Amino acid sequence: MSKIDKFIIEKIIETTRIEEVVGDFVELKKKGVRYLGLCPFHDDHSLGSFVVYPKGNCFKCFACDAKGGVVDFLMMHEKMTYPDAIRWLGKKYNIETDDVPFDYTPPPPRPAPPPLQMLELPMWMVKRSETQRDVNRLVVWLSSLKWDSMERSRLTDNLKAYHIGHSKQGMTIFWQIDEQQRVRTGKMMLYKTDGHRDRDTRYNFDFIHAALFRDDRQPQYSDELQEKKQCYFGLHLLNQYKVKNVEQTVCIVESEKTALIMATAYGNNAKQVWMACGGLENLTHERLQPIIEQGRKIVLYPDRDGVERWQAKANAIGYNRIVVDARPVKEWWKPCDGEKADIADIVVRMIQERKDLKTIEEVKKAMPKTASLIEKLNLEIEQSK
Repeated sequence: MSKIDKFIIEKIIETTRIEEVVGDFVELKKKGVRYLGLCPFHDDHSLGSFVVYPKGNCFKCFACDAKGGVVDFLMMHEKMTYPDAIRWLGKKYNIETDDVPFDYTPPPPRPAPPPLQMLELPMWMVKRSETQRDVNRLVVWLSSLKWDSMERSRLTDNLKAYHIGHSKQGMTIFWQIDEQQRVRTGKMMLYKTDGHRDRDTRYNFDFIHAALFRDDRQPQYSDELQEKKQCYFGLHLLNQYKVKNVEQTVCIVESEKTALIMATAYGNNAKQVWMACGGLENLTHERLQPIIEQGRKIVLYPDRDGVERWQAKANAIGYNRIVVDARPVKEWWKPCDGEKADIADIVVRMIQERKDLKTIEEVKKAMPKTASLIEKLNLEIEQSK
């Protein structure tokens, strides 16, 4: 039997993509940069224990400890010798090895693995995170703003309504709870005392389920075993303020902090409710589906530097009751707000500039721009009692 040239072996190994080879025998599901499947080396019924890593060109089963590279897989699974595994790969990738005849016949794939269940966290975690909220930097900063008595009352209510939490690392937890009151996950962000994101600290952003998995090594919180499906911040409020025969507009901004500020400044009620998509990449028909199914009007409020991108996203969604309102970041913007200002930056600045006015009528008289902004936003103002 002829010997395969070392150069040919190296070329085959470099050309081979392990997800393609393993995929000939195992039905794989892409999860981030990895692939998951049912392990072929033991009676596996739990999707997630068998992982294929394209970057390392290797595989590993965390249940039975089977592991190795692409040649190892063929030798273990197909009981091939090393030379035959190389010849099999050569045939697959059209690379000649030697004059030994060898047939490449990929077998039919195994049945598709069952879909991953949606990652869901218990509500008690949410409740526990709310107990230390008063020392949270973002909450302390929000409380320091020049809210009037009605707005300050709303702030207290909104911190509870949105379930704003505090982590042991000092981060703010923005819980993602869907319209069925299922806790999908929580986004954790670190803030400075001035209300801005603390991007100088290394550990300044995380997802709660990922942190729980790392800290406690609890596999039930791994998004390799369950599928993380994010939802909009505030989606759980979708049905809370509904009133019969009153149309409610869903106002969507990018950041969770912005949604919280706008809900405090203008209120969540029967006519509008504020949510955050958490990033432009999340502005999709799929994420909006619970709102679209109810036929709600949707108003998107983009950042000043993202108007065209938000409009393009709205057009791609193709829902006839969705509009982009850029007037606040264009008409009432000031240079001090910054080129990347969002609607909350402008509203906070206007709140800080205003004098101590006791009634809505006094606000409108002293600050006509605020009154005009209220009218343009088509927002409901709640009169204090």
